[in-house]
Amino acid sequence: MNKKTILLLVALFIMTSMFATQTRMSGLGNPTGLIEDDTDVFTYPATIFANSGVAVAELQQGAGSTQWNMSANIPILEYKLGVYLNRDTMIDLPGYGVDLDIAKSVEFNFGFMDKFAVGFGTSADYKTEAEFPLAEGTFKNEPKANFYSFFGGYSANGMDFGLRFEMASAEDVDNNGDFLEMSYTAFGLKGRHYIMNEENMSFLVQAAYMMSMEEYNYEDLEGNKLNKNEVSESMLEIGFGLQVKAGERNRILFGLTPIIYNPMSQEVTTYGAADDIVNKADDTWMFFPEYNLAVESKICSWLTGRLGANQVYAHVTEEMDFDETMAQEDTEDTFYAKNYNMNLGLTFSFGNFCLDTVLEQELLFEGPDFIGGNANGLATEVSVKYKF
Repeated sequence: MNKKTILLLVALFIMTSMFATQTRMSGLGNPTGLIEDDTDVFTYPATIFANSGVAVAELQQGAGSTQWNMSANIPILEYKLGVYLNRDTMIDLPGYGVDLDIAKSVEFNFGFMDKFAVGFGTSADYKTEAEFPLAEGTFKNEPKANFYSFFGGYSANGMDFGLRFEMASAEDVDNNGDFLEMSYTAFGLKGRHYIMNEENMSFLVQAAYMMSMEEYNYEDLEGNKLNKNEVSESMLEIGFGLQVKAGERNRILFGLTPIIYNPMSQEVTTYGAADDIVNKADDTWMFFPEYNLAVESKICSWLTGRLGANQVYAHVTEEMDFDETMAQEDTEDTFYAKNYNMNLGLTFSFGNFCLDTVLEQELLFEGPDFIGGNANGLATEVSVKYKF
């Protein structure tokens, strides 16, 4: 078998695409928002006007499992409708010992007047009531959980703006037999402005702010308070994105985020017969800087390659403030963290239909397992896209 035949077989197996998808962004090192992309619609809803008439299915693999999500931006007269299925909410209720699941939601986006968009999303879970026998009678539990998201955006005159509000609640009995009540709220703003946006070069600045609050209250089945866990987080960042066309077939992408300020705070209150015990933990992450560097090259009419990297440095401070009744001294630790990640992707397309992928990093060295290698398949992410 000659080298050209092998290359063609690999291309047919992975079936990648030039069109913009989340898989493309991963292959470029995840410069989210720092370059123009179809996935902008999830951050800047009004970009649906620039990214309509497409349907995308995304498949991600990790820790031995796979997960699909599906989205479509549909033109309806002068309006645009976005439908996004199986979107991540980032809420992990099973991690707190309950069986309810609102980790995925359905979202709708509606674009109007060529520059405005609003949308909402929802997720819910519930079960038939369960009975718990107690000394004084019977306790009935009706597990339920809800998630709601509301978002909107404006895009015009070289500027994109997006905002998002989320809230969630849940009630259930955990694995220890305690009653758990959860509440969650989050709010985020993000905007970017193109300082230059020409055919051969574009340069933009982007800024974002996010805050979230979670509260978990535990009681026994007789109604006695056990403990309360309060978690709050915020994030402030500013970044710059540069995209340069090098020749007719190549593009070079560079992203720089000089600083990301990300403080997190947790307060745990344990209720007792005498005094309550309050322990506090504060983590402050300062990322400075974060780099994105990528090259995207059109190898031939049906095949495009991309190579993208992300490198970030962080200064971290962890503080523990123990209750004065505890025989432990407060602590403060500081450490330095850094991370580098690089991905390789290929693109293969047939007209308006295409498939996109990020290659398994061990593939080139270990070989695919179906021919005796140790790599976990051919790709870690795959996207299927149809432009209509």
